[in-house]
Amino acid sequence: MVQSGNSKALVQRVFIIAGEASGDAYGGLLVRALRDAQPALEIQCWGGEAMEAAGATCLRHYKTLAFMGLWEVVKNVWTIRRRLKECWAQIDAFQPDAVVGIDYPGFNLRMARKAKRAGIRTHHYISPSVWAWKKNRVRTIQRDIDHLHIILPFEKEWYAREDVDVHWVGHPLLELLDEETQTAASPNGGKPRLLLLPGSRAQELERMLPILVRTAQSLPEFESVVAGAPGRSIEDYRMAIDAGIPIEFGRTRALMRSCDIGLITSGTATLEAALLGLPHVVCYKTSRMTYAFARLLVQSQWIGLPNILLQQSAVPEQIQDQCTPEALRRAALALHDGNALSSSAAHQLQQFKALEQSLSSGQTASQQVADSILTKA
Repeated sequence: MVQSGNSKALVQRVFIIAGEASGDAYGGLLVRALRDAQPALEIQCWGGEAMEAAGATCLRHYKTLAFMGLWEVVKNVWTIRRRLKECWAQIDAFQPDAVVGIDYPGFNLRMARKAKRAGIRTHHYISPSVWAWKKNRVRTIQRDIDHLHIILPFEKEWYAREDVDVHWVGHPLLELLDEETQTAASPNGGKPRLLLLPGSRAQELERMLPILVRTAQSLPEFESVVAGAPGRSIEDYRMAIDAGIPIEFGRTRALMRSCDIGLITSGTATLEAALLGLPHVVCYKTSRMTYAFARLLVQSQWIGLPNILLQQSAVPEQIQDQCTPEALRRAALALHDGNALSSSAAHQLQQFKALEQSLSSGQTASQQVADSILTKA
């Protein structure tokens, strides 16, 4: 099944798994890098539009995999088990030379275990947050992952202390943003613009959208807009529509460039906002059970990626019981009073420039991962 040697010609088939929108975006860049290097390469994936557009055959869309939080996973345990069996059956039928998991560790590390046992070379792109919680996954990674490609600079030293060999490739978001147009949308009217990002998963929208809508309604000095998430429909935002707040799909990063401040549900979007120079507040609320469980396990004092990377509270965080419309209103006004950005917002922008420099490794992340897959599979 797996051939030895370092010739790219030996790698003929690759199977890639991404379980959410950001993974699909990075997967699209990776698929394109792989196909540019080896046009005849066969690539099957679980992902979305980005990977399919780049030339992969998509067998299942990531939006059918978006289960987040302890309680949500428990409720959908049988569906998840069926997905695991389905994915492995497709991998086994395809007989790839390499299986590549992009983030989504709960699912992808299980697939890596099966692939490793079957003699398939395994890659994992974007490390699980083992430095924050589930440190026991380090042993799983050592056992089942042949090549771990990390994107956060501090992870190099962390894994070195755990005696794990990793490949730091820089952050693929830099590559994604560099390829996109720098033209920002023109603001409508004279009010400053407030960007609302309630998340992309159904569970996030259910909890966060009502909070953000009520916050926007308490800030009449701003013109609010919601960035619609990939894979979601306009009906998912009915509450915002009824409140007169426009929804814009496919323009999240353009909105980050054009808006003055943002209220952003914790996730990759907070890092995107930082790299695009948008002062913002990180907000998040989940079920009490999931939150209590996470508090027992998570070792980081921050939840927002910019803060974790900078190791300081550069961006205010309103989490769980502190994630209320009134608290978010105060946090928004602390960044912009309706007339101009505050000194706190200016400090964020200064820190964001330092953050961007720390995330670059020189060569694009996609090219480095593609080279590793094609030469070490």
